[in-house]
Amino acid sequence: MSKIVVSVIGAGGKMGARTSNNLAKKPDEFELLMAEASEAGIKSIKERGFEPVPVEVALAKSDVVVFAVPDTLIGKLSAEYVPQLKAGTGFIILDPAAAVAMELTLRDDCTFAVAHPCHPSYFIDQDTYEARQDRFGGCGGRQDIVMSKIQGDDERFAQCVEVVKQMYAPVEHAYVMSSEQIAFLEPTLVELLGATCLYAMAETVEEAVKRGIPKEAAVSFLTGHIYNLSANFLGYIPGNPPVSDACKVAIGLGNRLVMREDWKQIWKDDVLDKVIATMLHPENPQI
Repeated sequence: MSKIVVSVIGAGGKMGARTSNNLAKKPDEFELLMAEASEAGIKSIKERGFEPVPVEVALAKSDVVVFAVPDTLIGKLSAEYVPQLKAGTGFIILDPAAAVAMELTLRDDCTFAVAHPCHPSYFIDQDTYEARQDRFGGCGGRQDIVMSKIQGDDERFAQCVEVVKQMYAPVEHAYVMSSEQIAFLEPTLVELLGATCLYAMAETVEEAVKRGIPKEAAVSFLTGHIYNLSANFLGYIPGNPPVSDACKVAIGLGNRLVMREDWKQIWKDDVLDKVIATMLHPENPQI
C-alpha cells in the first residue's frame, strides 16, 4: 500500500506542531511534508529535527493538505493556496468558521473537510498517568474528534478522516456531521457558553480567596462538584439520581443572579443570606 502524501501548512505554529509531530510517528503510512511561510515557523520546524519544504512544493505534491493556519487567515491564504493544489487533493481546515462564513476558497475538483478535536474528556478512563495529564489531546490522552465534509469525493474524505485520527491520536470516535453543526459545538457550545461560565468559575475562586478561603480548598470544592454535577446532569451516574431540592432552587436563583453582567453580587453578604433563606424555604422566596 502506497503512503499518503500529507503536507501540514503552518507546521511551525502551535497547532501545526502538535499535528505534524503525531503524523511523523507513522512514517510507514504517511510521507510528511512540513511547510511554513514565516522565518519563525521555519526555525521551529528545524528545531524539532525536521526539514521544511516550500509551501508551493508541498501543495503540488500532496494527497492531503492540513491547513494549520490561524482562523482569521484562512480566507486570505486559501485564496492564494487552493489554486495551487493538484486535482483530487483533500484539504482539511481545523475550524469551521471560514467554511460556514463562506470565506474558504473551494475547487470543484478537490475535497474539503473540517476537523476539530473534542479534547480528552474527564469521563474517559485514561490508561496512564501521562495520558491523564494530557489536557489538550494528541500526547497520549484518548479523545474524540468531529469532522465534516464540506464538498468532494467520499473516498478522499475517508482518507482525510484517517489522517486526522493520527493527527489527534489516540482517537476513540470520529463523529461526522455538517460544518454548521460543528460551528454550533464551537463557538456556540464550548466558547460562548462553556468557556464563559468556566472563566467566571475561575474568577469566583478568587472571590473565595478574598474571603479567607484557601485557594486549594476552593479549587478542590469547585472541581469536585463540577465533576459530580456534570456527571449527574449529562447522564453518567447510573439511575440519574436527582440533585437535592435545595440545589434545584439554587440553580433557579443562579439563572437570575449569575447569568448577567453583575453576577458577582452573589458574593455579597446580604445576597448570601437571602439565597440561603430561599433555598431552605422556597415557598417564601427572599430574592
